[in-house]
Amino acid sequence: MSLSPLDILNGTLGVSFCTLSIALGLSLLIKYFQNKNKNFILTGLTLIFMTSGWFGTSLSFVVAIFFQNDGLPLVAIMLLNFLPLPISLISWVIFFTDIILLKYRGKLIIGTTIAFTAFFYIAFLTMLFIDVSLVSEKISPVDTKGNSWFLNSFIFIYVAILIITGVKFAWETMKFEDPEMKIKGKILMGAFPLFAIGGILDSSLPSNEITLIIFRGILITSVILFYFGFFLPNWLKNQLIEKKVE
Repeated sequence: MSLSPLDILNGTLGVSFCTLSIALGLSLLIKYFQNKNKNFILTGLTLIFMTSGWFGTSLSFVVAIFFQNDGLPLVAIMLLNFLPLPISLISWVIFFTDIILLKYRGKLIIGTTIAFTAFFYIAFLTMLFIDVSLVSEKISPVDTKGNSWFLNSFIFIYVAILIITGVKFAWETMKFEDPEMKIKGKILMGAFPLFAIGGILDSSLPSNEITLIIFRGILITSVILFYFGFFLPNWLKNQLIEKKVE
């Protein structure tokens, strides 16, 4: 299975997107050891694993390039794509409920999310190892096509939860009197919809060179905005606050 120019572009953009997400997520994790704030762990895990839907195909592209073969087996791609994804949902919901909601409702939402994740793992792994074609099919070393209504439903629910809670969190953050918190809220108000839009377009629509660059550009932008929304660097904070004062 040879790589076409579109496959090479797809793989290069995928690797760039995943590498950026992991790097920014790890930088948040490292900040925990500097500040001892557990929210850096939660936001770091969220940022790393929310992009895992591109882990499998990106690594498959690297394998195909280096070994001049068909990349990873489909089962390996699916495991890399979807095993880490629910972790981001759990870490985000824990962060969200800790910051926004009352303790009692927070425990209920976290418990429901964990139960939903456990159900997904059982159903996903069962279908995957019975017959991988029940879940997906491999189009190229860097591209797959989903065949499962169950998997599509999970992705829809995942995106819906992320959008609803993310917009809620951004809106509440914008209500703070602190100018830095207001800026973070505005940044996150753009990050969540951009990630959802980019992910849906990238996974559901046929791609060519132009649309692929646009879709991945949206995703890369959303990841950068997520990072700035969780941790606003001093150079950017000073610039934005100064502009607002002027």
